[in-house]
Amino acid sequence: MANDGGVLFDGLSNLIVKLRHERDDIEKQLNELDEEIKAVETTISLYRKAGKIHEPEAYKSIVPELQGRTHIDALRHIASRSGGRLKVTDAKRLMSEAGLIRNPKNALSMLYTIISRSGEFERIAPGEHRLISHVQQKFTYLDGRKNSPISNLEKGGK
Repeated sequence: MANDGGVLFDGLSNLIVKLRHERDDIEKQLNELDEEIKAVETTISLYRKAGKIHEPEAYKSIVPELQGRTHIDALRHIASRSGGRLKVTDAKRLMSEAGLIRNPKNALSMLYTIISRSGEFERIAPGEHRLISHVQQKFTYLDGRKNSPISNLEKGGK
């Protein structure tokens, strides 16, 4: 019986060593990916400074307009400049350039949280959202009724 405990302990110890090696390998891969991402971001930055990357017409000179705005206001402004559509990766880049985002590592999750909690955007594709105009925004009355075209039509309204 005592021997079984030793075999179990040895097996678990070996498993811990194996899992730690796997974790180290994954951390190494993540560090390599981070370095590649930084290299690509640097390349884009250099091309942009050299004038070899042309921004979409909707985003030209928008960075100064974003400075001093709140995050949600900046997102609204970016979307309105591009016909109501918002690409989260573009918003991250523009807001970073405007100084609204200081930590790019968590910027995308922060922006997705802001977008989802605001209720002002609807998802139209992965990484893309559409600004819901104030006419289309859904809201609930204090007595629980919802404002929707369907409920208005059911009541005989237009």
